[in-house]
Amino acid sequence: MRLDDYDAILCDLDGCLISGNVVLPGARALLRRAGVRLTILSNNSTDTPETLSARLAEMGLEVPPGRIVLAGTAAIDHLAARPGARVRLFASPALRVYAAAAGLVEERGAPTHVLLAKDLSYGYAELQETIALLSRGARLVVANPDVSYPGPDGLPVPETGSCLAAILSVLPGLDHDVVGKPEPGLYRSALARYPVATRVLAIGDNPRTDAAGARRLGLDFALVGAEAARWRSVADFLAASDALAEGPAGAVRRG
Repeated sequence: MRLDDYDAILCDLDGCLISGNVVLPGARALLRRAGVRLTILSNNSTDTPETLSARLAEMGLEVPPGRIVLAGTAAIDHLAARPGARVRLFASPALRVYAAAAGLVEERGAPTHVLLAKDLSYGYAELQETIALLSRGARLVVANPDVSYPGPDGLPVPETGSCLAAILSVLPGLDHDVVGKPEPGLYRSALARYPVATRVLAIGDNPRTDAAGARRLGLDFALVGAEAARWRSVADFLAASDALAEGPAGAVRRG
């Protein structure tokens, strides 16, 4: 599996390129070597492509908004495309601004939908409100099913899926929509940016979302990070790719 063999590279964010405000080993090298072939494809449900691009720039990682696809904004786009949708948003301030710009109408009393994204203010009162709205017939849309992602100290950070688990503990069997990985929609949105790509590589650190989503679309996949048996970081993957490119006795392989 050599990086140079691929026309398009879809890379996860947390656990691959960054952890909190820490840039992970190999991140800068991957962005430099992949160039315009790389799109960040993330279950991030806090940022917009613009806010994430700005945050990454502060960390020395240059990725324009046009090469960022995120579950949170994709979920809002999904709802904004539904005529007459009235939505109770549990989301970050950045996603609320994005939703308003997309023309999405927020409704707290009798919404048609409830959007669950990563909301740091989501607590018991919000859980109770969510249960009540869903029990009255609102449809639940979840930005992503991840229960956690690795923090910079190695400890798990709760994600949107942990709140979903709390909801389902009260309303087991609740029918709901998931927008982010492993669902194929987010992948297809990213792949639409590569109309002539024939070989696509996905890189991620979560076998339950990143790997499962890539497998559904038949994409080559590289698992990196704490759960990976071969590559503990993007740097390890790049080193293995270089070794394959050089071949035996340092001879550079072609084709």
